[in-house]
Amino acid sequence: MIARIHHVAILTSNMEDAIMHFSMLLGCSSPRVFQADSPGLKFRSAMLPIGTSGETYLQFIEPSEGPGAEELSHDGEGRLFEVGFQVDDIEDFYERMVAKGIFPVDIKGQPIESKFIVSKFGNRYFFLPKDKTRGTRVEVVQVMGTGK
Repeated sequence: MIARIHHVAILTSNMEDAIMHFSMLLGCSSPRVFQADSPGLKFRSAMLPIGTSGETYLQFIEPSEGPGAEELSHDGEGRLFEVGFQVDDIEDFYERMVAKGIFPVDIKGQPIESKFIVSKFGNRYFFLPKDKTRGTRVEVVQVMGTGK
């Protein structure tokens, strides 16, 4: 079952400006920026904590290659990129999806070989195919420990 919204991700062409703008606008602390770089996938990302719980984020994604790059060039700054839902047990959620004929994928839309992917922060995640979510990119994440 879905526990909460974990993050909402928007595209940006200037990470530093987006962080500065929204940190000042929303009164949040500045997040760290990390780089993802693999064949066919290059982007910078940051998770701005929103609210008092520290469990919900506004994620900025600055893509240079792969998912998000075309959307950013076509639709411009501030386009909604994805919604991330947090679950308590990603393996159980995976099994529920497969039972419905929905097979989780990676960020590029490719089938995954296990029940989840592990992020550099230790969280477990996968994406649902966009053809099963009416075109909205949906990430499902299980937070492990204190990871974002």
